[in-house]
Amino acid sequence: MAVNIAAFNTDSLVTASPYHIPGYGGYIPQRKYKIGGTFSKTTHEILTDKDNSSGNLVLCKIEPVKEKTPQYRSNLVPGYTGYIPKGEHWFGLPYVTACSYAKGDHHNSLTTQAKERQRILENRLRAVPLNPVNCSADAFVSKKNSYRTHTIDYHISGYTGFLPMSRNKISMGYPSMTKQAIADYREKERQQAAMKSHVPFLGKPAEKPVLNRKVLYPADSGMVPHYTGHIPGEKFTYGNTFGTSTNVALKTMHNQTAK
Repeated sequence: MAVNIAAFNTDSLVTASPYHIPGYGGYIPQRKYKIGGTFSKTTHEILTDKDNSSGNLVLCKIEPVKEKTPQYRSNLVPGYTGYIPKGEHWFGLPYVTACSYAKGDHHNSLTTQAKERQRILENRLRAVPLNPVNCSADAFVSKKNSYRTHTIDYHISGYTGFLPMSRNKISMGYPSMTKQAIADYREKERQQAAMKSHVPFLGKPAEKPVLNRKVLYPADSGMVPHYTGHIPGEKFTYGNTFGTSTNVALKTMHNQTAK
């Protein structure tokens, strides 16, 4: 016997747009009064419901607010607490008279600004575009910053400009310090100029003598300070530096060994 099975309605599982995705944390009007439905179906009903308290859909078309020029009436009465342009420049007069003068100044100011904007626009339209004379300019090199060609030998106290090679000059008066720094800078420039014409020597450098690493106690010198090893005879010397005392002790040891 054949069994009639009703066709499966796929629309019952898919929520029609518009709706909010589950997890949306924004404000939803009248959400707390909707019970027993899924989040998607509930938000769909709210977004498409025309019978709400305001009478407008939640998803209504938002039109941009047009900017309006404020219009001030001529018959302002005392007690008006709104803003009056240019009103702070008029005082000691009746309220109506001060407001009338302030509105006149404001109107003149708006007229002047409109004429100035129009003049600027006309000047831009009549302006001739400037063509560059040269696409690439040479690097600027100031000759005044070089102490080699400058006649200044020192600076007086209070000079705040940059002074090359003056950082390591301490415990000196400012004129003496600047004089020494300028002299050092000129000498450095002279050496750099001489190095440009000097042909470098590309010969093989002299070989350094190879030290004998097997010798523990040298015969012609002392030990390096902070050496913590044993030095024969060093404990019998007093009143000398570490290098001198170790040198004497090692020479005595080598002389006794040679005998």
